[in-house]
Amino acid sequence: MTERLSALLHDEASGLEIPPPSAPTVLARGRSLRRRRRAAGVAAALAVVAVVGSGAVLTTNVLRHDDRAVEPAGPSTGDGAVFAVGTTVFYDGGEHRTTIDDKAIKSMYFTSAGLLVRHGNNNFSDGGGPQRFSLVTPDGTEEPLSVVTEENVPGVDPRQPYLAYTTVERGTVHLLVHDVTTDENVADVTVPGDLTWGGWSGPPVALAGDTAYVGTDKVTYAVDWRTGEVATTTTVPPGYPDVQGGRAVTATRTRVAVVDVATGKTLLDLPRHGSGYLDLSPDGRSAMLFDVDDNSFEVYDVDTGSHVTIDGASYDYGWTPGGDLFTLRKHHVVTCSTSTAECATGSAEVPTEGGGVSPEDVRFAGRSYES
Repeated sequence: MTERLSALLHDEASGLEIPPPSAPTVLARGRSLRRRRRAAGVAAALAVVAVVGSGAVLTTNVLRHDDRAVEPAGPSTGDGAVFAVGTTVFYDGGEHRTTIDDKAIKSMYFTSAGLLVRHGNNNFSDGGGPQRFSLVTPDGTEEPLSVVTEENVPGVDPRQPYLAYTTVERGTVHLLVHDVTTDENVADVTVPGDLTWGGWSGPPVALAGDTAYVGTDKVTYAVDWRTGEVATTTTVPPGYPDVQGGRAVTATRTRVAVVDVATGKTLLDLPRHGSGYLDLSPDGRSAMLFDVDDNSFEVYDVDTGSHVTIDGASYDYGWTPGGDLFTLRKHHVVTCSTSTAECATGSAEVPTEGGGVSPEDVRFAGRSYES
């Protein structure tokens, strides 16, 4: 279970203020409800047989879907910083914004179709009531989705337009994969086991291409959601599957590492100091070493092991879609290269007029806010 990132108490961030939604943003919301629907036969189910790693045979249910090619990496909301203050999402390095029609933003995820926003009655990831989802498209339009969950940890792959999550029906875990461009489920696979220690309403999920990793009490299952094949994996530890770009974070009391989920090969292995842990970039190529040090932190190239030092507290930084780091300083976005540690301040200013905003209302896209 990841640690709650409630330490966003940066002095500069605490001074941020946000104005009420602008009239153009509210009007744009009215133009947002467009959907591309598939033919009626798309939702038809077909039975398949999935082979579990133990050798047991499990009947599963997989919905038909198109065989679209993998989309280009990165969200279509630009390559710059993406973050939220209150219910306003800033993207393209803060140059543009969209206000989400809800009370609070919980977290945001990069997809190939745009920015996927999880929102609800408050910004809690646990025990906060219904979790609703909206897609922010390239033109800044908010498109609400029909998906509503409770205390679920969903998974996305930035290269694809899918949201994966679990539900539990009559004691049976179902992995659902939802196409955010059509607002329809494209897969429903039955998965054995359950997760009882996390307090979630269903086991947490990570997504990497055609494989969804479903964490349970005793083992993580690797599910080919296109075919319905279910197998166990020893590469991703039981519990919370932390996977980005086909790479997973593992940890012991003394070490933290990044492994390739396809081969099991260890790509990066570091000593663990205190409660420190690794946070992968959305593409899995870089890893930030989280620690309690407020002065600086290390960022590693997963493939080469080279690293640079970034000034400031690690919890004050988020990932850009392209894998660099950014923070907010004096109402401006500061972006830092993970290869050179050079930082640049953007020209866009985060608005300061209007009501005050609590630091807990700041959310960085691509970061986990689960507890």
